[in-house]
Amino acid sequence: MNFRKLKTLEVILKITERCNLDCDYCYFFNAGDDSYKNHAAFISDDTVALLVQRLRQFSEEYELQRIAIHLHGGEPLLMPKARLDGICDEIRSGLAGIVDLSLTIQTNGMLIDLEWIEILNRHGVEVGVSLDGAQVHNDAHRLDHHGRSSYRATVRGLALCQEHLHRPPMVLAVIGENFDPREIYEHFRRDLHVGLIDFLLPDLNHDNFGGDAGAYGDFLIEIFDQMVNDEESVGVRFIDHFLARLYGSGNFLFAAGRGDPDYLLLTVSSDGGVGPDDTLRSTKYWSGYEYRDLKSSSLEEIIQDPLFHEFEYFKKTPASACSDCCWRDVCGSGQPVHRYASSNGFDNPTVYCEGLDRFYTHVLKYLALHGEPLEKIGADLI
Repeated sequence: MNFRKLKTLEVILKITERCNLDCDYCYFFNAGDDSYKNHAAFISDDTVALLVQRLRQFSEEYELQRIAIHLHGGEPLLMPKARLDGICDEIRSGLAGIVDLSLTIQTNGMLIDLEWIEILNRHGVEVGVSLDGAQVHNDAHRLDHHGRSSYRATVRGLALCQEHLHRPPMVLAVIGENFDPREIYEHFRRDLHVGLIDFLLPDLNHDNFGGDAGAYGDFLIEIFDQMVNDEESVGVRFIDHFLARLYGSGNFLFAAGRGDPDYLLLTVSSDGGVGPDDTLRSTKYWSGYEYRDLKSSSLEEIIQDPLFHEFEYFKKTPASACSDCCWRDVCGSGQPVHRYASSNGFDNPTVYCEGLDRFYTHVLKYLALHGEPLEKIGADLI
């Protein structure tokens, strides 16, 4: 892969590698990879400074246009407030004027208070809050280490964000196969007044998926119908990104074609180790992978690792079984983590293929039946 064509670098920065929750579907702690136990609980100031230095060098060498840094954990708000304040200062001051920089944080929201919000506002950090629905849905998977509910604390933190953040938070919810999508949508919109939502497919692959793929498609169809009939404007990221791809735009959920990448995602551990998209922890592909150390390697040297080239190639290469599918160049066989099988790597359709086919078809029919010109959405897909 020719990474010289990169325009955007996305960094999942693990500022903490511990969590106050024990979500049973968590790819980071509960998918069989325990390397976090050997990493620092909190990233050091020296590691952040070194990362910023490496990012400056890389962005200037590759003439990047944009860097997006996502502050992740574990639970990132376990970090002391003064330390996170300093991390944001280091990142902003070190990269300001070099690239278009965005900062986000993904949190379970339980620890949010007004002091946290002041820090996040000051640094322009956009917030994502993890919440799977009403309490019955959230408690199915998102309990603490003593088996207690996280729902009320998360909702309290979400409300503080909605009231005081300069930019509205997004809620991210993992889809449950047996969850009622109408009930969840109504709860988010009418009870919690959420305007930005994302629904995530569980991080499962061909080695461990045993559910009903069609049920996930039906869930997304119901969410789409609720969304388009909502009296107010609401954003659902998975749907918005599919629509963007349908109209020819690339994004991180749906690839932009099979050429050399203009976008690359890196994960940086709390110890300064660099690797690819770490949702791969939930697959055997990650097994045995050794992070490359920022202390001894530049980012340019790190991304020459064959694993990066192989993974980017498969991300942009639909599975051979999808060669005759009308969705091939829109779907790209699905997200890599859902395509993996230990027997043949990523050369498979997503485990959610049946459901996504239903969802894609439903959306396209809706557009066609509501007067969208077929030449805009691809008549060959009808």
